[in-house]
Amino acid sequence: MKRLLNFCKEKFHISMTDEQEKGYIEVRAKHILRYESKALFFIMGFQVYNIAYALIYTHGRLHTLSSRVYTVLYATALLVSLGCFFLTVHLKKKCPGNARKVLCFQFFYAVFLLVWGACVTIYDQRVSENLSVYLIISLTVAMLVYFTPIQAVLVYGILQILLFWLLPVFRNSDKDSYGVNVNLVVMTLICIIISIYRYFYDRKHYLYQQLIIEKNSQLKYMANRDSLTGLRNRRFLENEMDSLYRRCREEKLPVTFMMLDIDSFKAYNDQFGHLQGDECLRRIAWRMNRALDENCEYLLRYGGEEFLYVGIGVDLAAAESKGRHFNQMIRELVIGPSDSEPMGITVSIGSYTVNGGEQEEYPDWEDGIHQADKALYVAKTSGKDKCVCLP
Repeated sequence: MKRLLNFCKEKFHISMTDEQEKGYIEVRAKHILRYESKALFFIMGFQVYNIAYALIYTHGRLHTLSSRVYTVLYATALLVSLGCFFLTVHLKKKCPGNARKVLCFQFFYAVFLLVWGACVTIYDQRVSENLSVYLIISLTVAMLVYFTPIQAVLVYGILQILLFWLLPVFRNSDKDSYGVNVNLVVMTLICIIISIYRYFYDRKHYLYQQLIIEKNSQLKYMANRDSLTGLRNRRFLENEMDSLYRRCREEKLPVTFMMLDIDSFKAYNDQFGHLQGDECLRRIAWRMNRALDENCEYLLRYGGEEFLYVGIGVDLAAAESKGRHFNQMIRELVIGPSDSEPMGITVSIGSYTVNGGEQEEYPDWEDGIHQADKALYVAKTSGKDKCVCLP
C-alpha cells in the first residue's frame, strides 16, 4: 500500500509554490469568468423554454401536481442562474482580487446544478427509469467545472448514495433496478476520473506554460545583457530606446546621455593582462550600477571600455553633479591584480542633455549619443578624469 501511495504521489501530485498557486488560481478565475456568463445564458434560456412548455402543455393552468413540481424546479434553476449571472458581472470587476471567491462560486453553482439534476431525475421515477437529466448534467459538470480530486469524490459520491436511496422510494414499479444502479455507478466513476484528470492536466499545463514564460524571460534577459559585466548591451537601444524616448518627448522630460571611457585602459591591459582587464570592467560596472536609480537610469556597456549612461528626468544641473560623482566614485575605486599592487583607475565622461520642455523639438536619441561622444572627446583631449557637459 505504501508503494502504491508513493507511486500515485509521484505520478499525480502536482506541487506548486505559493506564488505559482496564486497565479494558477487567478488564471482559472479569469477563465471561469470569461465563459460563465455564456453558460448561464444557455441554462436560463433552457429553463425559460421548459417553463413555457409546461404552461403551453397545461394551457396555462398547471392543474396537475407534476406540472407544478416541474415548474417550481425550472423556476428555481432560472432564478438561481439569474442571481449567479449578476454575481459573475460583479466578480469580473474585482478579479483578480476575488480569484478564490470565483472558484468557490463556480463550485457551489456546480453542486446546485448536480443536486437540481438529481431532484428532476428522482421525480422522473414516477413514470420511468430515465436517468438522462442527471447523467447529462453530471458529465457536463465534470468536463467544464474545476473540481479538486477530494471535491469530485465527495460530491459525486454523496449524490450517488442519495440516488441509490431515493430512486427506489419514488419508483412505482417493483422492477429490478440492477441496470439503473450499474449505469449510475459507471457514470459516477467516469465523472470522478474526468474531474481528477482535468485537475492534474490543468495544473501541469499551467506549470509548463510558466516554465516556457520563465525560459523566454531568461533568454530575453541574456540577449539584452553583456555577458562580462551583466549590464545592458546595445540591443537595449535597438529594442527599447525608441519607446522610452517617445515617452520622454510626450511628457517633456529631460534626458541625459553620458559616454564614459576608462582612461589608459590599453596600458592597464598590457601591464596586468586581459583577465585583470576584464575584472576591472566588471568592478567598474558593478560600482556604477549600484549608484543608479533602476526606475529611471540605465547603464550599458557600449563597447570595449566604453559605457553609456541614459538618465530619464536628469536635467543639465543634475547631469553635471552626477558626472562629477561618477569621476570621484571611480577614482576612489582601487583596482589591481592584488592588494599589494593596487592601481587607480579614472574615467573620462562626455555628457549631453536634452532639456525637455525648454526645447521646441527633441533631437533623435542617436544624435544625443553622438553629442555625448563629442563631449567625451573634449574630456579626453583636455586632461582626462573629468566630465564635460553639453546642453
